[in-house]
Amino acid sequence: MDASTFHPAVTDRRMIGRTVGGTGMSTPNTNPSEHISVGQWIARAIAIVVLIPVRVLWESVKLVGRIALAVLHFIWTQLLDPVCRIAWHWVIRPAWAFAKDFLWGWLLQHVLWGMVLTPIGALLLDFLLRPLRRAVEEFLWRRVLRPAAVWLTKQVLLPIASAVLWVLYTVSKYVIAWPLYQLWRWILLPLWRLLRAVLIYAWRIVTIIVGVLIVIPCRAIHRTVLRPIFTALAIAWQATVTRPARWFYTNIVTPMNKWATEIMTSVFRG
Repeated sequence: MDASTFHPAVTDRRMIGRTVGGTGMSTPNTNPSEHISVGQWIARAIAIVVLIPVRVLWESVKLVGRIALAVLHFIWTQLLDPVCRIAWHWVIRPAWAFAKDFLWGWLLQHVLWGMVLTPIGALLLDFLLRPLRRAVEEFLWRRVLRPAAVWLTKQVLLPIASAVLWVLYTVSKYVIAWPLYQLWRWILLPLWRLLRAVLIYAWRIVTIIVGVLIVIPCRAIHRTVLRPIFTALAIAWQATVTRPARWFYTNIVTPMNKWATEIMTSVFRG
């Protein structure tokens, strides 16, 4: 920044033409030969005293920020990033793999779980949980479930069953048995007696009719006709068939059998 910047005329041409007193109001270019009022001089003085240092400070801050960002970018790209990459690839990842595979896979699972937690769990299960479960089950069965079941059976189920059986007995007695008994007593039994009497008298009448029409004539026919005929046929059969057959078997067949037996015996012996 040269010395001409602080000259009133130069300041008027370069800066006051842009903004006057930070109000944002633009002013037209003025002729250096024109008369400058006191207010304009005050405005130019304020611009020189207030705005220029602020602008210089802002530009300085921006410059420092850019330098800081450039330095940080250089440090990150040239120093921290390679160091982080090296640390990640050669330190953190091997350490994580070692911790994951060794510590978790072997130490925690095999040593802690297999050698510590499993025996402790088995010990607790055998000496604490199972006895506690048995005690709870026995307590629940003896003190709660069985008395509750007995009470429920005596106080609820048995009265309900008795009431249901009484209702069924009453219904069957007065709705089914009594009407059936009355039906049998006043309708079916008289009908059965009447039917039995009718059947008995009908059987007697049929027996008399069959005896008169069939049995007596058949008996008379058998006594007077059939029995003499059968007797005569038996005598004739005995005289014509039985006696000649017996005589033929005794006098002819038997000697012939003996003669044939003797001939066969002599032939086979010779």
